Amino acid sequence: MSSDCTITDTKLVSDLCDGSAEAFSEIYRRYAEPIYLQLRKKIDCREEAKDIVQEIFASLWQKHKILPKDTCLPAYLFTAAKYRAINYIAHQKVSETVLHDLSKRLRTEVFASDHLVRERDLSDVIETAMSDLPDKMQVIFRMSRLDQLSHKEIAQNLNLSETTVKKQVANALKILKPKISTKITILFTAICNLF
Repeated sequence: MSSDCTITDTKLVSDLCDGSAEAFSEIYRRYAEPIYLQLRKKIDCREEAKDIVQEIFASLWQKHKILPKDTCLPAYLFTAAKYRAINYIAHQKVSETVLHDLSKRLRTEVFASDHLVRERDLSDVIETAMSDLPDKMQVIFRMSRLDQLSHKEIAQNLNLSETTVKKQVANALKILKPKISTKITILFTAICNLF
């Protein structure tokens, strides 16, 4: 069948339903470009629009035996294009949302992992500095800061005066602050150099 504009769409649909490859080719010649142009108005990707046109005509050929002979060809094809465009756009939005959520989750997990590493490093710095304290001062300081006991409770537990406990904690802080701040500065500089 040569390209002939005098053949009606009704005749083309009838011939297509009977399995005519020529009728299918003529339908493709008439409607592929207008459908593509409609899709390009809705979809910002030429290749996707071309792929959808091919899908529409592949589907038309697959359904040619069950297609009603009174099918309005333009309405059928342009409606198929409309719904495929809607599905494509919805799929793109879902994909973008999933990628955004995944990216956000990865950033959060990296931040959480980085935070845990820095917390562990900081704990190691503090622990190392505390282990350098004299034994009695170390015990008192640990009870004060780690066990969160009051000076009075520590004094009762160790049979010491509250004043002694208070002085030991103050002395421990004087010793620890410079050591910890120096090591934290070094640690922070090392972390910043990673980025």
